[in-house]
Amino acid sequence: MQTLVQNSIDTRIHEVLSDYFEKIHLEEMDQVKLMNRCDTKTYFNLQLLPRILKELSRDYYVLEVKGNRMSAYDSLYYDTKNLDLYQRHHNRHLNRYKIRYRQYIESNLTFFEIKFKSNKGRTIKKRIVCDDIPGELGIMESCFLDKNSSLDPNTLKPALRVLFDRITLVSKDFKERATLDLGLSYESEEVQKEYDSIVIAEIKQSRFDRNSSLIKILRKYHIFPEKISKYCTGIVNCYPSVRANYFKEKIRRFEKVNNQSLMKVIH
Repeated sequence: MQTLVQNSIDTRIHEVLSDYFEKIHLEEMDQVKLMNRCDTKTYFNLQLLPRILKELSRDYYVLEVKGNRMSAYDSLYYDTKNLDLYQRHHNRHLNRYKIRYRQYIESNLTFFEIKFKSNKGRTIKKRIVCDDIPGELGIMESCFLDKNSSLDPNTLKPALRVLFDRITLVSKDFKERATLDLGLSYESEEVQKEYDSIVIAEIKQSRFDRNSSLIKILRKYHIFPEKISKYCTGIVNCYPSVRANYFKEKIRRFEKVNNQSLMKVIH
């Protein structure tokens, strides 16, 4: 029964994206790249998404790639043998990195990306185009990392694969980008974990603006900003022995939202 309900919700999500939104294309996204930005995150149960999307359609365009308004993402994150990048986040250090390859399936684009969270709370992203996601860091990527970070490329190895589908929205004033990630799946060498009933929302702005339509609409549904890291959540799930005191309560709440009953679907 739950699968039938989820399939019904998925159908309604695609219908809303098709029937209610004006589209925007990749080349128009250059107006709102926001590679140096302020991020606001939260999450909610999948059953709320069709209604929230309907309300968002007044103020946002939806990105369409090759006829698709929902795109598949495949990311491979790198860390040290001791998961030092994860540990810095767990210990609440700023000036921290996330290193990954990310493949945009529909557009057939792959990037090697360096994400840096500064001690001023800014997210700065730098990236280069790659042919594919390799198993180990390539020479070009190692040089790029060496030039643009304080990390030693020789200490990094694949740590976590993250897959999800993403809806990308752009505000009609081109001041804001928002992403809605669903169908989240984690894979390590030995563990796989899925969160099939949760949506992670991220609002990307040049500076935080509480007048964002998305923030206002989420607030109406009693959904407020919540710090969550897809990478750290995946590490805790896929590396059971890792220290996770700081994330335990966060992941407990995350699991609770994911496991909310889908029987009472909101119409």
